[in-house]
Amino acid sequence: MKAGNVKGALLEYIVRQLLKNCGFTNVRAVDPFSFERSGLFFVNGKGAAHDADIIMNPPIQMPFAYPTQLLFECKAYGNSASLTIVRNAAGLRNDINDFEIVTRESILERQNNRRANYAVDTRTRFLYQVGVASVNEFTKPAVEFASNNKIPLLSLSWFLGPNTIQNFNSINQALIDSFAQEDIRNVYDFLKDREGNLYSERYHRAYEFLRDDNILGDIVTFANTVLRYSYVGLLETGDMVFLFSRMRTENNILNSENNYGTFSILKAEIHWNGENPNVWTLSVYNPRNREQSTDFDFYVPKRIFSHWKSFNLNKSVALDIKRDFFSKIFVFNQRNNPEAPFSIINIDEEWLEGARQRLAEEG
Repeated sequence: MKAGNVKGALLEYIVRQLLKNCGFTNVRAVDPFSFERSGLFFVNGKGAAHDADIIMNPPIQMPFAYPTQLLFECKAYGNSASLTIVRNAAGLRNDINDFEIVTRESILERQNNRRANYAVDTRTRFLYQVGVASVNEFTKPAVEFASNNKIPLLSLSWFLGPNTIQNFNSINQALIDSFAQEDIRNVYDFLKDREGNLYSERYHRAYEFLRDDNILGDIVTFANTVLRYSYVGLLETGDMVFLFSRMRTENNILNSENNYGTFSILKAEIHWNGENPNVWTLSVYNPRNREQSTDFDFYVPKRIFSHWKSFNLNKSVALDIKRDFFSKIFVFNQRNNPEAPFSIINIDEEWLEGARQRLAEEG
């Protein structure tokens, strides 16, 4: 078993678990437009059938639009994901979105203005969004290209600690060869299995292996622990933030929000400190009971933080950023309400205005 294959499968597993926790579900193949072969999922495009590392249905669909499916290309090699990788994702998106079956018979039918049938194939058409997931950071050209072409990026370094990322990067062929190959093959099969159940008899070797004291087991255990207390937030700009509950418990306001009523709107304040300015705290509370609250830490998206740095971390600019970028956050959370797995968090406008007035008085 090649180390690169194991790293790729491990990255896919973590990203898939993250999306599942947010309410995403596995896509079912619809042959011949999509199909599964040897444990891989393929989607047809104009030029070829593409291996989809991760392909999932979002928890909700938007009206007056084709249903969407999310596809992530996973890249587990190199110190950073380059422009070429992100550019290839744009090409993949175009190829699968523009795919259509046109036959000679359907073209001839167009000549008949009184034709009985439409000259299109009867099938469900999807709008595919293609993103790129990486273990490490993305280069600046890659981030710029992704922003300009609306390609979502996801790095494990944004929500896993540096020790876990270091462990991930240390996986090499010598390490993989040091393990029993039957165990590694079973672990690989489990990580690639979109419906994989670690407690099934089929993966008993993987279960025992991942419980042992080894790098692969440490990565999986830590990642699952982080994901248990973390949530994906989507800004209106399309940027993603990962919210980490300081409580390290399932008992927090996002998980109990359904007790306040489905689709209830939560309020929040956003704070930061000078010691670690790229980590902000989102204090989320129930507007009907201020004492029902939870603090979540999150890394400010890199492009937003770079914008703030260009103003030397000016406090007034920070308030503008909170208003312009974080006024509304959609948080996906299947644990709250499986039927409608998301919450809406609005920034507290009165608090924001009060902070601006206090800053003016200090100046």
